[in-house]
Amino acid sequence: MSTENDDRLRQELRLAQLEIKVLREQLLKSAQEAQRVREQMEELSVRLAPGKTQEKKIIPLPQQEAAPATTNGAKPNDGPPCVLYVEDSEPNFRLMENVLRERPGTDLIWAETGTRALELAHEKKPNLVLLDLDLPDIHGSKVLESLQALPETARTPVIVISADATPSQIERMLTAGARNYLTKPFEIRRFLCMFDEIFAHA
Repeated sequence: MSTENDDRLRQELRLAQLEIKVLREQLLKSAQEAQRVREQMEELSVRLAPGKTQEKKIIPLPQQEAAPATTNGAKPNDGPPCVLYVEDSEPNFRLMENVLRERPGTDLIWAETGTRALELAHEKKPNLVLLDLDLPDIHGSKVLESLQALPETARTPVIVISADATPSQIERMLTAGARNYLTKPFEIRRFLCMFDEIFAHA
């Protein structure tokens, strides 16, 4: 009994640490975005200041790393669960990697754009799609619509994970066919319950 209690406490501690990490990453991202806005406003103020001319500077955007390949290329029906995460933020993807370590054997693949998501969905045929809405090329709602239009992914469950917590958006996505809707920063325990429910009979 003592061993079971110790195992349960260790699991609770791991989940609590993950939740703290999620919140810390979200706060850091918000602070970085606020800093960028302040810098842009300051630069604009300098440019518009009378009697001053500023040489135009071209600041190169950082190159994004290519999306990591699937860990073992397993197919949905002959290997571990395959999960496609559609998310343009690498820190959010890394957090999901940490969360899914609680479900060993999960094959997590990453798409940074809606277009890439549809390509990977056709190629890998995932068992589950985790979908952000604010993507750089097309809105997540269009990705959901396209997934449901493809015969090979029409019945694939989709969990939306978005910062948009407006009731109308949640209702719209659930009506459109999403299995569940989580708002960022999401509750790890709730997500894992959804995950377990989907793969309960896998």
